[in-house]
Amino acid sequence: MSVTGTQSPHARPWQRTLVVALAVVAVAHSVVLAFWLAPRSPLRDAVGDRTLATYVNPYFEQSWSALAPNAQFADESFTLRAQVKDDATGTITMSEWIDVTAAEDRALRRDVDPARVHAIARRLATNLNGAMFGLNPRQRVLVRESYTKEPIERLGDRLYSAGTDRRAAVQSYVAYDTMATRFASMYARARFDGRILKVQYRIGRRTVPSGATRAADALQGRDFHWFEFGFRRGFAASFEAQTAFDDYVGA
Repeated sequence: MSVTGTQSPHARPWQRTLVVALAVVAVAHSVVLAFWLAPRSPLRDAVGDRTLATYVNPYFEQSWSALAPNAQFADESFTLRAQVKDDATGTITMSEWIDVTAAEDRALRRDVDPARVHAIARRLATNLNGAMFGLNPRQRVLVRESYTKEPIERLGDRLYSAGTDRRAAVQSYVAYDTMATRFASMYARARFDGRILKVQYRIGRRTVPSGATRAADALQGRDFHWFEFGFRRGFAASFEAQTAFDDYVGA
């Protein structure tokens, strides 16, 4: 009785062709992505960002900034200024704009474990940006007006009248406007000698560019989209609260 051994079938020509084609595509795809993610070099510049982008985007939109463990896709800014009166001389001056978030970034650059208090300005900017995007165009115009002689509650009433369908957004904005006004007043009091008569703040937001331009245009090179606000009456904090705030500003 003869025993016939089983032999593995040979690959057919079309199967070999398919495997080779897939291997070539995989290698070519890997090479293109390697060039796209690679740092600047003469060879990469010779290929060109635009040439690489036509393949990488929009299907494989990537960059090293998207893969980095500390990648930052959005940035927000909180800036303020104040009108200060010297009660001894009666002189009234307007301060320059102070970029609080930038000042905190510089101060905490080498701090591996920063205190949460140093994120107040950025958190305010984040929350205010969210509230502003919830308001309608008429309401966004109203917040640019100044409220220094009449109660700030009048702004809330006007915002409700300008959009009854945006009550949640109005409530959110009014709450954060109050926080921002108090923050700006206490920050200005910690920075300047004198009585804070009124303060003004503005917030900005910028996001990472699209993948097609990301290699040549980093987040830090983008312009902020600004929301402007009118003057608000200065807030006078208690001695204990202001003293604690002075320590935060001086830290």
